[in-house]
Amino acid sequence: MKVQVCQEGSCTIVSIQGSADVGASAALRDAFLRALDAGATRIVCDLAKTDFICSDALGVLITAYLKAHGRGGFVRLANPQKRLRKLLETTRLDHLFDVFPDVACALKDV
Repeated sequence: MKVQVCQEGSCTIVSIQGSADVGASAALRDAFLRALDAGATRIVCDLAKTDFICSDALGVLITAYLKAHGRGGFVRLANPQKRLRKLLETTRLDHLFDVFPDVACALKDV
């Protein structure tokens, strides 16, 4: 798994490439914590190139969401592939996160 973090206006974009499995969850957690510790409250997680997310990685996303939301911000998910979208629906996390078809749509109203 590869995690890239960049800034787009007032939003932080976290892009996950590959499989976010148990072994990769620590790196994902570090990326989100660094962004949040640096003051990010508006985060878009780009899932366009993510083929798998384990329960640990989902926990990282939920923790980041709760921290950002507690500071008046958000974590939005962008472009989950069909398999990930189904996982979000099955776990009902699509009711917690705002899910967008792409990063541009996720950034539209910020």
